[in-house]
Amino acid sequence: MPTDSITEVARQLNGAGSIRVLHVDDEPGLADLVSIYLERANSDIEVVTEASPDDGLRRLAEADIDCVVSDYDMPRTNGLEFLEAVRADHPDVPFILFTGKGSEEIASEAISKGVTDYLQKQGGTDQYEVLANRIDNVVRQYRAEQEIDRGFQAMETAREGISLLDEEGTFIYVNEAYADTYGYDRDELVGEHWKLLYPDEHVEQIYDDILPSVPDTGRWRGESVHRTKDGDTVIVDHALAYADDDTLICLVMDITEEKRTERTLSEERTQFEVFVDAVEDYAIFSLDPEGYVTSWNTGAKRIKGYDAAEIVGEHFSTFYPDEKVAADYPDGLLRQALEDGSVEDRGWRLRADGSRFWADVVITAVFDDEGQHRGFLKVTRDISDRYRDMEALADQRRFIDQALDMLEDVFYVLDPDGRITRVTERAVEVTGYTQEELLSMDPTELFPADQRDRIRADIDEAFETGASRIEADLVTKEGERIPYEFRKRRFSDDDGRVVGVVGIGRDVTERDRRERQLQRQLDQFEHFGSVLSHDLRNPLSTVAGWVELAQETGELEHLDRAEVALDRLHTLIDDLSTVMREGELVGDRGILDIGECASDVWASLPHGSSTLRTPDGCEIRADENALTRLLENLFKNSLEHGGDEVTVTVGKLPNGFYVEDDGPGIPEEVRDEVFEFGYTTKGKDAGTGLGLASARQIAVAHGWELTATEADDGGARFEVTDVEPA
Repeated sequence: MPTDSITEVARQLNGAGSIRVLHVDDEPGLADLVSIYLERANSDIEVVTEASPDDGLRRLAEADIDCVVSDYDMPRTNGLEFLEAVRADHPDVPFILFTGKGSEEIASEAISKGVTDYLQKQGGTDQYEVLANRIDNVVRQYRAEQEIDRGFQAMETAREGISLLDEEGTFIYVNEAYADTYGYDRDELVGEHWKLLYPDEHVEQIYDDILPSVPDTGRWRGESVHRTKDGDTVIVDHALAYADDDTLICLVMDITEEKRTERTLSEERTQFEVFVDAVEDYAIFSLDPEGYVTSWNTGAKRIKGYDAAEIVGEHFSTFYPDEKVAADYPDGLLRQALEDGSVEDRGWRLRADGSRFWADVVITAVFDDEGQHRGFLKVTRDISDRYRDMEALADQRRFIDQALDMLEDVFYVLDPDGRITRVTERAVEVTGYTQEELLSMDPTELFPADQRDRIRADIDEAFETGASRIEADLVTKEGERIPYEFRKRRFSDDDGRVVGVVGIGRDVTERDRRERQLQRQLDQFEHFGSVLSHDLRNPLSTVAGWVELAQETGELEHLDRAEVALDRLHTLIDDLSTVMREGELVGDRGILDIGECASDVWASLPHGSSTLRTPDGCEIRADENALTRLLENLFKNSLEHGGDEVTVTVGKLPNGFYVEDDGPGIPEEVRDEVFEFGYTTKGKDAGTGLGLASARQIAVAHGWELTATEADDGGARFEVTDVEPA
């Protein structure tokens, strides 16, 4: 840290080097003359000349200029306008107005616009020496101010604490590091006396011993005990010096921890030396800077099999297998230890008898108090037993990894920050992402945007409560959404610290499909129950009424009417049984091509002039006989209602297939009713409407959903969804 005042700093800048001057004057002859005399008057001055302010601005932008000298009276732009233009981009560069047209008004305006100096041209050549002196002065002052600014910037960013005190001992400046050393804000120290930072018992020593010694020697350095804002004691490396203006410069560096460490090391050094020789589980020995053994403990003798007399003076590469020595491995460890301070290593080592053992090694570079490298300390432990255990554990882990990769479920691990740290191959197969991509992703990125808050909350719940469960849609790399159930459980290390969450993700597509199938079957049973309770009740009531009337009157013709109602009841029961059996007849399922099945069914029906269109490559899993009956019922419906030349189309859906025609279609208000048992458009006595009810029963038995809607051209369209693909 410099100890000189600002004045001294400026004085030291004398002889700071060459001075490049930009001279702008519209008289070329005069400009050349000025350049010659200025360079003769001061050999440090180098003059570049321009004939117009515009050229001067370009030169100023392209070259390093220390000072601008400009005429006042020039065409188009005068010297003051040029000054304004210079100040816009170069606010601090010295600018001297050197003009033959002088007046107090021009001088005043030049000062207000930021001119550095003003000099009126005179007769004779002496004026150039004056101008050279003016240039030298303003440039050196400019450089001094820059140097001072840099000095203060350096103080602001210095790691050391720096403060300035006036003659009374009051702080007039402290940098951030100084204030932080004592726990104060800077504005809390400025204006306070230095005694604020000293314990009372140390203040007298400062006055009697330290401060008087500073003027005698020019500076003082030592250790001091200071007091922080909180009242704690801090030990600092402390330097004091006076500047020429009697400003006291103070530097401090907190060495509290360093001093405590020194005391601890001093107390422990003797104990350590005894301990090293007594330790038998570790080979502890020292090396010189080139790697030759200089000391050897009893543990080293036990582990490596050498007596100290046999090994001291040998290079430590003796303990490494030949292939390691050939690869420069041992010396590479020393270079790394010297660069990083220490290095850890694990691998095979050699004993004196040539046998190998698996070793855990730490090599530490050793330096003296002056920072001089003195060698290395090498600590070796025989962990052959642990190595064998680790190999066995590694085999177990490989087995576990293989077993986890065979799971149909997705297995994963999250770290305490909720990041993915482990996934099985099943996750790669399901999502389409690589292992590297999955490990770089936030878990929530694998789910739709509208579900991510739920996913994050579920992860947090697992960490907080120990376990969680959630169902959500897993989104693959291709954008496919798959319903999954995720179960997570928190796990901890032996010390009880939470180290992550493990989880299992299970595809519940089939489960959801079965649940939907069951629900549709339950709905169907409820519907049949309604039929039994409603549609059969009327015929039964009619029979009961006619029988009762026959009993009362004795007129047997009433029984004939009862018989008609019973016939109707038998018909309803037979039809209901037929529909119920449709679902029961769904058996083994195979891979079927919808187009081929549709063509076979169509060929068996009297379709007249009607046309069938079928898809290519649409395969599903279904019972062939049941699928045939379903298509037959749907085709019959189209042929019955679509007209003599109806066109029937079978097509693919993302999760099933459809059958549509170009007939009159089904009114929207009855599209749900057409599947009900007994629904018909032919009149009350024409039939019970079994076809579409049977088709839905077959669909429900497969686990499918059958719905009626409108075709693009207005005809009837039946969609079969939730179909298992081949």
